Amino acid sequence: MRYAAVVCPRCARASAARADARRHQCPYCGTVFQIDQAAVIAVGSAREVREAVVRYNSNFLKPGWEPRR
Repeated sequence: MRYAAVVCPRCARASAARADARRHQCPYCGTVFQIDQAAVIAVGSAREVREAVVRYNSNFLKPGWEPRR
């Protein structure tokens, strides 16, 4: 099964979703959004996507960090 790391349009945090899903609910803020309209930062196996999410979110609280839009 393939997964996608998607960025929430409301809180700008990344989370993993099934690549074949149409919608996804952000586990951080609860926003439900269309995956095809979200920023996708990685696609691949569960491990690859999990690593991409961790890398992306590790920068989230650093000073001067700006989300990619």
